Amino acid sequence: MLGHHVTVGVSPLVRVDEATTALAVEFTRADDDAPMGGPERNWNSSNGDKLWVMACLSPPIGKPPGVIGIRLLDPAAGTVRETAQKEEIVQGGAISLDAGESDMVYVPFGPVDDTDRVTVFVPMTGFVPVAVIDREGASDAGVDLAAMDEAIGRLSLDAGRADPVPVESFTRAVDESTSTLTGNKDVTVTLASDVTFDPDSDALTDQADGQLSAIADRLAEYPGGGGLDIVGYTDDIADEAYNQDLSGRRARAIQTRLGQVADLSAWTVTASGRGESEPAVEGTSEEARAANRRVVVTMTPTAGTSAGSSAGPAAGPTAGSSAGSSARWPDPLGPVGDGPDGVTVTGPDDPGGQVSVTLERLTRTGGLLLGCLSVTTGPGGTGNTSTLRAWLRDRASKVLSNPRGEAGASTQGLSDGLTLLTSDNQRLFPADYLSVGSDMHGLLTERTLADSVLNEGATTTICVVWPDTGQDTATLDHQGAKSPKGADSAYAFRLTNIPITQE
Repeated sequence: MLGHHVTVGVSPLVRVDEATTALAVEFTRADDDAPMGGPERNWNSSNGDKLWVMACLSPPIGKPPGVIGIRLLDPAAGTVRETAQKEEIVQGGAISLDAGESDMVYVPFGPVDDTDRVTVFVPMTGFVPVAVIDREGASDAGVDLAAMDEAIGRLSLDAGRADPVPVESFTRAVDESTSTLTGNKDVTVTLASDVTFDPDSDALTDQADGQLSAIADRLAEYPGGGGLDIVGYTDDIADEAYNQDLSGRRARAIQTRLGQVADLSAWTVTASGRGESEPAVEGTSEEARAANRRVVVTMTPTAGTSAGSSAGPAAGPTAGSSAGSSARWPDPLGPVGDGPDGVTVTGPDDPGGQVSVTLERLTRTGGLLLGCLSVTTGPGGTGNTSTLRAWLRDRASKVLSNPRGEAGASTQGLSDGLTLLTSDNQRLFPADYLSVGSDMHGLLTERTLADSVLNEGATTTICVVWPDTGQDTATLDHQGAKSPKGADSAYAFRLTNIPITQE
């Protein structure tokens, strides 16, 4: 964890009562662990030489220290559960350890009656498959049930956070002509109108057939049909009436051509325009206006999105899918190496730094791929002013937004730029989910990197979950970010030939 050596023990998930399950998680700091301020520069001096474990496990800015970063995955069902502990309550969560010291935390969740096995996502540690057991078996499993009952009894729980939520996926075409959101109810494909249409026209370009063939392939995954909604949008350059007419004509053009390349007999199709009335991005810059020129195609299969996908719940594109896109994988912007061997990435002159990244394997379980990257800093660490976040972020996201463009402070520490390149020319982002009561998706990856400024020789684990691509090996591509001097490839790297093993 950020250059410190911690052993983590995870118990089975215990059914404490009808409404609650809980984990016992023990953290032990190594006897010879590096002192605070050694591997990482940003630490709380008032805490002496104690390692604040919860800084690695809890959410970033705006959230209290605690165990909310520990989540439960049910890969077979394609769902995730967050702790039922109320976010404003920190009792039992603020673990600080001296070298050689251990401490235990009890993490409460809602009831789990639909499976006898879950996978525990422990940030900066890994993925731990555990059994779900009744309280009568807790003692045999080494769990101090009395201590668990006492600890859970002191916490305030939120019943609204108890239910599992579906794992979803987000992709962008490698040529950035489309993006796709996949949830448990619908699939939404956004077409960039600058690629789809001639300027200021509803005439389709040669590239449009590649976009629409990709949509046709997705429709074919759901032979039972459902609802298909096509909506056109424009920028704000012309007058409102003109934009309204153009957006409607573009939506109908998509409907007509899609009907020629796909069988729509099982689908109820609507096409409409909304002109400039609902911009995707506020502002009048050319970048904002380009984002607003779009057509959004939403498929709502009658049987839900998981019914037609061979790659599991809320899965990404499957191997062998002929997406029809004319795009190819982009040339790498940084160093390239096989996943198990890794790559070494040098930061820009200012702020400098060096990082080596390896990924030995991905583990396929249910409809998910689980991976643990090992990241080790070289000369200069993460750089004079850079945090580890700078080396792993999505280049297209703003500082306080996720890859979907949803804004919020809780996105500040995400390692959201670790994408897989799929066989049908998509860039697959880490899996995400919409937790109860939230208006933005949380990612199944590390989210506490905003303050991670590391010195040379620090090693940390970066855990990531992706929807299954259906491929035999994987290619991880990090596009990097623009450097302060405008270079286009700062922090970019690619890992190829990553083995995918079955759990």
